[in-house]
Amino acid sequence: MVVNGERAWSVLQERDAPRLAIIDQRLPGLNGIEICKRLRARRDPFYTFLLLLMPNTYRVEHLLALESGADDCIAKPFNQEELCARVEIGRRVLGIDQHLTEINSRWRAMLDALPFGVATVDERGILKRVNCTFARQMGYTHPQQLLGQSLDRLLRERIDLHGVLDQIAWREPFDNVEVTRRALRARSTTIRLWGRAITGNPEAVYELVVQEPQ
Repeated sequence: MVVNGERAWSVLQERDAPRLAIIDQRLPGLNGIEICKRLRARRDPFYTFLLLLMPNTYRVEHLLALESGADDCIAKPFNQEELCARVEIGRRVLGIDQHLTEINSRWRAMLDALPFGVATVDERGILKRVNCTFARQMGYTHPQQLLGQSLDRLLRERIDLHGVLDQIAWREPFDNVEVTRRALRARSTTIRLWGRAITGNPEAVYELVVQEPQ
């Protein structure tokens, strides 16, 4: 338990910060809504459930709290049963988040084990997800080194010596296009590319698959 907003924000930034936090809107110093805004702006890899204690039952105040990033609000005064019920909702939400995280981790391991390269880009063509094979194919040692780069620029630096990609409708589906990969210390090699559009996720609108010769 903390007594002011600055201390609450400090605790939420710690490495072992709580995943479920009950925050009073009228904490001295930094108020609850500002804490919610700051926490959501961080884009943490894990989720924190925020329950905001409100000084009144005004609907507009609750809407403002939810818009700031709070998951739930409860007006004071409240009884123990109501608080426990709201906390239980938070625990269920965090349980679902943990389950999805475990699924994503297994998917990540499976993707990295594939014998061909896989990369996805956002609407601007920026690499958002790549597997280990794709990183190696592009001459990098770790996928993290590629994230944030332009896929189009990367391909033109590393492969496509003869401008084959200029002959296809880039960003549209294509199958089994043969291109030449630049080699840093050895002779150039031929690889094959497949591309397809992805819908429903602005962070992954296009996927590229790269296969090396057997």
